[in-house]
Amino acid sequence: MIYSLVGVIMKLPQIYRLLIGPYRSITIILIDRRIELLKNKLAGNVQKLSVSNIRRIIAKNWENPKARQVFMLFSVNIAGIPMSIITSIIFTHYLGPNAFGDYQFMDNLFNFTVLITTFGFFQAANRALVLNHDKDKARQYYGATFIILLFMFVIMSVGLLFYSMYDPNLREKHLSSLLFYSIPVGWAYLSINYFEVLFQADNRMSLLAIQRIFPKIGFLISAVVIYTLLSHIKTNRLQIAWSFYLGTLVLVCAYVLIRIKLSFKNLKATMSEIWDYNKSYGFHVYIGAAFSTGVASLTPVIVSYFGFNNSGVGFYALAAALANPLSFIPNTIATTNYKEFASHNRIPKKLTMITIGLTLFSLVALWVLVPPFINFFYGKKFQSVIFINFVVSIGVAFYGIADYFNRFLGAHGFGKLLRNTSFITGSFILVFNFVLIPRMGVNGAALTRLLGGLTYLTCILFYYRKTIKHLQASKVESVKVEQYD
Repeated sequence: MIYSLVGVIMKLPQIYRLLIGPYRSITIILIDRRIELLKNKLAGNVQKLSVSNIRRIIAKNWENPKARQVFMLFSVNIAGIPMSIITSIIFTHYLGPNAFGDYQFMDNLFNFTVLITTFGFFQAANRALVLNHDKDKARQYYGATFIILLFMFVIMSVGLLFYSMYDPNLREKHLSSLLFYSIPVGWAYLSINYFEVLFQADNRMSLLAIQRIFPKIGFLISAVVIYTLLSHIKTNRLQIAWSFYLGTLVLVCAYVLIRIKLSFKNLKATMSEIWDYNKSYGFHVYIGAAFSTGVASLTPVIVSYFGFNNSGVGFYALAAALANPLSFIPNTIATTNYKEFASHNRIPKKLTMITIGLTLFSLVALWVLVPPFINFFYGKKFQSVIFINFVVSIGVAFYGIADYFNRFLGAHGFGKLLRNTSFITGSFILVFNFVLIPRMGVNGAALTRLLGGLTYLTCILFYYRKTIKHLQASKVESVKVEQYD
């Protein structure tokens, strides 16, 4: 029996060739045929993707004004990324961790002050422009809102003046005088917010692109000038960098204001309209924004109060700057579709899936690229930025996607829902700030950004679902009325 078994084993190769050989030959033939088919298909696809066809596809889509606007605004946002990064690399090397933190603290302080002194009037003008179709009337809205901006600037200046005189943290970090002398150009910070809110409503994407990209170009030129011509100066480096920054901001704002061609005709009546829009819409959004975005802007300031110096503020700001491009995709898509959202009962699912997919892809790419980038360009002093960026970037992705749905609610005038969302989000962020930052420092600030973004996204999705149900029900009701009539 053993010999028989051995004989069978010895004949296994022959059995294999007898049984499997034909099958293998047939498989090889089929594979060869599939390869040939794939080659032909690939050749066809390559032919389709020829230069002439690509040009034809681009030309066809370029005829669509929305496609051009998306491309322009997205290109500006993308072009601004390397400019901001190069500027931050130069400034971090020029200033060092502590002074760079002071620089970011001043910037965050002004941004926070803007949020709490607009009182909803920019959002009110936004609503008026969305519903307006008269170019001359639009210029009147811009003019009236700018007059309101000047009143805001007076209130902002008085608040910052008292803050610069009496805040112990500013005195401890020797920033009181720098803030005092910066107050006269605070109107430029208000103007940036004014442009951002009003241009979206009026669909003036070219001016919106200019006000986004020109400051970055100016800051980059300033940084190069400072580093090449003024690097020998060892004292007052913070004052030099901050002065160049504010000067660039003022020049850009002045240029954009000239391009708008403000009109002050019917000023009293136009301001009265904006006042009415503010009561019904703008102030509700402001209350929420002041409580949500304002509290989020306060995070770096709180880091300063619980830190020995402002280096943590700089680390957090740098991590956020590297993560902020994640919000460009949802914001660009929502901004260019803002006016169309007002006539839709829901956001197209395809548009949402593309937005979320591109955002997630960008998030993973950021995680891969940031660690070697920080180590190579910033060095060991800024290595803690890597972990902070990892946490913050998740929060930024949440915020970006939530803003995408937020624009839909805003386009339909649901200011109270946006206010409620902001109240809830702001309350959670405020608690996270004072629970996490004293215990974990700048890492606590990063975790606050993540948890705040998650809270915001959860709330906005809840209200979005309620809104589309309401809009669909209203549409059905209007159809019934028409049929009855």
